[in-house]
Amino acid sequence: MIKINKSHALMIALLAAALIMSGCAKPECTTSADCTPKTCSLPRCDSGKCAYSPQSSCCGNEVKDAIESGKPGNQCTCPSDYGKCEGKAKIKIGSREEDAQYVKYYCTIDNQCVLGVEKKDVAPQNFLDLMNTGFFKASSVIKYNKPFDAGRDTFEFTITLDDLGKDLILPIFLTKAKILYSSEYARAEQLIAEKDINSVLNGVGDKSSISMPLTLSYKPQQAEEIGSIRYSIDYTYKKQVASGRKPSGENIYTNETVRATFTAPVKPVFLFRSS
Repeated sequence: MIKINKSHALMIALLAAALIMSGCAKPECTTSADCTPKTCSLPRCDSGKCAYSPQSSCCGNEVKDAIESGKPGNQCTCPSDYGKCEGKAKIKIGSREEDAQYVKYYCTIDNQCVLGVEKKDVAPQNFLDLMNTGFFKASSVIKYNKPFDAGRDTFEFTITLDDLGKDLILPIFLTKAKILYSSEYARAEQLIAEKDINSVLNGVGDKSSISMPLTLSYKPQQAEEIGSIRYSIDYTYKKQVASGRKPSGENIYTNETVRATFTAPVKPVFLFRSS
């Protein structure tokens, strides 16, 4: 007869109980719908247990798929796989490199990660200049964005005739506008925009509107740079000039054509180039 001590008997009892319990345990699932969902995994119920297989073209599977959950894969449609669309551009200041003030990576409305400036960070600027030629007075308002996108934005001018001298003969013709730019990277002024104008001022209160992009394709040396601009407006008009006297003593006048240029004071500008 085989003798079984108490410790062996306890072990056998525990094993038997475990076998009985495993045979009576409730299955983890009966259908795939019973399985807990997992990101980018397809569940299936296999012999009462949940098994998972990886799902392709799914945002969150740690794979840079061409299509991520039905959208073209990139940093804006699936940052969990591609990485976030974030971070500022770098600019050089002397021998060191620093973050740009405005230019950064961001997602556009069509889910493209671009390097540029968001609209919420752009503010319009307005500057007033007064013109007094001695024969007429006019005001010029220039409007442009801060920062200014060198590839897309425009300089907007509104010139208003405010007053007339008695010897001026209307109309006044505005013929050309120019914009000159200088910065620490281009210390000598550069002509960055030029436009022929065909505007006529026929009386006090008349206005002329001018829109000017950077027509000469100037590109900032870095992602963003600070500089200054001067603009000029060419104009022409006729004036009466006393050329003699009649026997009665009355002045005799002739008409003389005047061609001149108004150059505005220097103004700050903050340029950037977007991708």
